[in-house]
Amino acid sequence: MEFLIIGLIVIGIIIYFIRQKSSVTSKENQLRKKCKALLNLPPEEADDTLDRLIERQKEKHPGKSEEWYLDKILYDLEKDK
Repeated sequence: MEFLIIGLIVIGIIIYFIRQKSSVTSKENQLRKKCKALLNLPPEEADDTLDRLIERQKEKHPGKSEEWYLDKILYDLEKDK
């Protein structure tokens, strides 16, 4: 009986973290799409350019989340248009 309860708790924790990860990924994907649209480049070039912009932001502001870098890039792109 104890193993069943522990197993259910572990499964619940795993499901929780999977859902958290997918919501972060979804937000990052939305931000990536917005950034690529503002770059106004063919898809492959937009991906490469966005990756370079992210790397540049990581050098300037180390230790931030991927979402933070994408938000910063989106802010800069909107400011410059």
